[in-house]
Amino acid sequence: MSKIHIVTEDDFQNYLQDKLESFFTRALIIFKEYGDNLSWDVTNVLLHAAEKNKVKEVLEILEQHFKKHLMFQHPNARGTIADSFGINPTQDMFLNICKNVLKLQPTQ
Repeated sequence: MSKIHIVTEDDFQNYLQDKLESFFTRALIIFKEYGDNLSWDVTNVLLHAAEKNKVKEVLEILEQHFKKHLMFQHPNARGTIADSFGINPTQDMFLNICKNVLKLQPTQ
Protein backbone atom coordinates (compact mmCIF):
# COMPACT_ATOMS: atom_id res chain seq x y z
CA MET A 1 0.00 0.00 0.00
CA SER A 2 1.38 3.38 -0.96
CA LYS A 3 1.66 6.11 1.63
CA ILE A 4 -0.47 9.17 0.96
CA HIS A 5 0.53 12.64 2.02
CA ILE A 6 -1.74 13.74 4.83
CA VAL A 7 -2.54 16.92 6.68
CA THR A 8 -1.08 16.49 10.16
CA GLU A 9 -2.74 17.84 13.28
CA ASP A 10 -0.06 20.55 13.42
CA ASP A 11 -0.76 21.47 9.78
CA PHE A 12 -4.49 21.60 10.50
CA GLN A 13 -3.88 23.88 13.46
CA ASN A 14 -1.62 26.17 11.41
CA TYR A 15 -4.09 26.37 8.53
CA LEU A 16 -7.29 26.82 10.51
CA GLN A 17 -7.00 27.80 14.16
CA ASP A 18 -7.13 31.56 13.51
CA LYS A 19 -9.75 31.21 10.78
CA LEU A 20 -12.15 29.02 12.77
CA GLU A 21 -11.81 30.85 16.10
CA SER A 22 -14.44 29.47 18.51
CA PHE A 23 -15.21 26.54 16.16
CA PHE A 24 -11.62 25.26 16.15
CA THR A 25 -11.94 22.69 18.96
CA ARG A 26 -15.06 21.21 17.39
CA ALA A 27 -13.36 21.14 13.98
CA LEU A 28 -10.26 19.45 15.41
CA ILE A 29 -12.38 16.67 16.89
CA ILE A 30 -13.99 16.11 13.48
CA PHE A 31 -10.59 16.22 11.75
CA LYS A 32 -9.28 13.50 14.07
CA GLU A 33 -12.44 11.37 13.65
CA TYR A 34 -12.27 11.52 9.85
CA GLY A 35 -8.65 10.40 9.95
CA ASP A 36 -5.69 10.44 7.61
CA ASN A 37 -7.53 9.31 4.46
CA LEU A 38 -9.83 12.31 4.60
CA SER A 39 -7.50 14.88 6.13
CA TRP A 40 -7.20 16.95 2.95
CA ASP A 41 -10.95 16.79 2.26
CA VAL A 42 -11.87 18.03 5.74
CA THR A 43 -9.21 20.74 5.66
CA ASN A 44 -10.31 21.89 2.20
CA VAL A 45 -14.00 22.30 2.99
CA LEU A 46 -13.25 24.04 6.29
CA LEU A 47 -10.86 26.51 4.64
CA HIS A 48 -13.55 27.38 2.11
CA ALA A 49 -16.25 27.46 4.79
CA ALA A 50 -14.22 29.95 6.83
CA GLU A 51 -13.91 32.22 3.78
CA LYS A 52 -17.67 32.05 3.16
CA ASN A 53 -18.82 32.27 6.80
CA LYS A 54 -20.38 28.78 6.61
CA VAL A 55 -18.28 26.99 9.23
CA LYS A 56 -21.13 26.01 11.54
CA GLU A 57 -23.20 24.61 8.67
CA VAL A 58 -20.27 22.58 7.28
CA LEU A 59 -19.34 21.24 10.73
CA GLU A 60 -22.91 20.03 11.22
CA ILE A 61 -22.85 18.18 7.89
CA LEU A 62 -19.50 16.58 8.71
CA GLU A 63 -20.72 15.48 12.16
CA GLN A 64 -23.94 13.99 10.79
CA HIS A 65 -22.12 12.17 8.02
CA PHE A 66 -19.63 10.68 10.48
CA LYS A 67 -22.43 9.33 12.66
CA LYS A 68 -24.37 7.93 9.71
CA HIS A 69 -21.57 6.57 7.49
CA LEU A 70 -18.09 6.60 8.97
CA MET A 71 -18.11 5.74 12.66
CA PHE A 72 -18.16 2.00 12.03
CA GLN A 73 -15.56 2.02 9.25
CA HIS A 74 -12.02 1.07 10.16
CA PRO A 75 -9.80 4.20 10.27
CA ASN A 76 -7.57 2.81 7.50
CA ALA A 77 -10.59 2.34 5.21
CA ARG A 78 -12.63 5.31 6.36
CA GLY A 79 -14.21 7.17 3.50
CA THR A 80 -13.25 4.67 0.79
CA ILE A 81 -16.26 2.36 0.97
CA ALA A 82 -18.98 2.55 -1.68
CA ASP A 83 -22.59 1.46 -1.31
CA SER A 84 -24.24 -1.34 -3.28
CA PHE A 85 -24.71 1.00 -6.26
CA GLY A 86 -21.01 1.88 -6.38
CA ILE A 87 -21.54 5.35 -4.96
CA ASN A 88 -19.17 6.52 -2.25
CA PRO A 89 -21.38 8.51 0.15
CA THR A 90 -18.37 10.31 1.61
CA GLN A 91 -17.17 11.59 -1.76
CA ASP A 92 -20.75 12.57 -2.53
CA MET A 93 -21.04 14.47 0.77
CA PHE A 94 -17.84 16.45 0.13
CA LEU A 95 -19.00 17.29 -3.41
CA ASN A 96 -22.38 18.40 -2.04
CA ILE A 97 -20.68 20.70 0.48
CA CYS A 98 -18.53 22.26 -2.24
CA LYS A 99 -21.27 22.67 -4.86
CA ASN A 100 -24.44 23.28 -2.87
CA VAL A 101 -23.41 24.65 0.52
CA LEU A 102 -20.32 26.66 -0.38
CA LYS A 103 -21.37 27.36 -4.01
CA LEU A 104 -17.83 26.78 -5.26
CA GLN A 105 -17.11 26.88 -8.98
CA PRO A 106 -14.65 24.53 -10.69
CA THR A 107 -11.21 26.05 -11.23
CA GLN A 108 -9.25 25.82 -14.44
